[in-house]
Amino acid sequence: MRRTSRLVLVVLALVVLSAATASAAVAYDRASAATYADTYWQSYNPAWPSFAKKGGDCTNFVSQALYAGGIAMRPSPLYAGDAAWYMLQSKGRRWSNSLSWINVQSQRAFLQSLGATEVASYYGVAPGALVASNAAQGDVVLYDWDSDGVYDHDSIVAASDDLNPGGTPNWDLVDAHTNNRYHAYWTLAQYNGSWATTQIVVLHIPDTTS
Repeated sequence: MRRTSRLVLVVLALVVLSAATASAAVAYDRASAATYADTYWQSYNPAWPSFAKKGGDCTNFVSQALYAGGIAMRPSPLYAGDAAWYMLQSKGRRWSNSLSWINVQSQRAFLQSLGATEVASYYGVAPGALVASNAAQGDVVLYDWDSDGVYDHDSIVAASDDLNPGGTPNWDLVDAHTNNRYHAYWTLAQYNGSWATTQIVVLHIPDTTS
């Protein structure tokens, strides 16, 4: 009976420890996320699978950069639905992933579950137009080409293109995959034939996540 009680206590302690670890606050390293994006914007990281020929690699690339910035994976079944976020390789070298790791719409829901907030939203921004992103380094930009409510593409804010009037960096340059972009002006309107119908949203990643 005592052994059973001890076993129950040990199991309960492990459950509590696991829950505490999963909910511990983690600082988001924006510079590391941007450095990763700058490193692999064109030469894809061989440590991860590519989806460039499987519907597009943009969200997979952003997820890798977010992970490099310290955002922890959230595997199932501990997390479910869009709250799960992971790309894992088994001992047999087979990859498994959550939809939120590779799909823009699901990644948006995941980031919002972390506390990401919308800091800019524009419709029909023309090529050459300068509009404020209100972004910080490491934030994520979403693009809905036909404004149907389903986002089609995303990028990550990597660099500053100028200074704001107060002297703070103006984080308006992004990196992206499929098509590959390095320090492109954040609206991507200059490359986008559908700019007149495109909805763009910036999600600000909190400084700490849990």
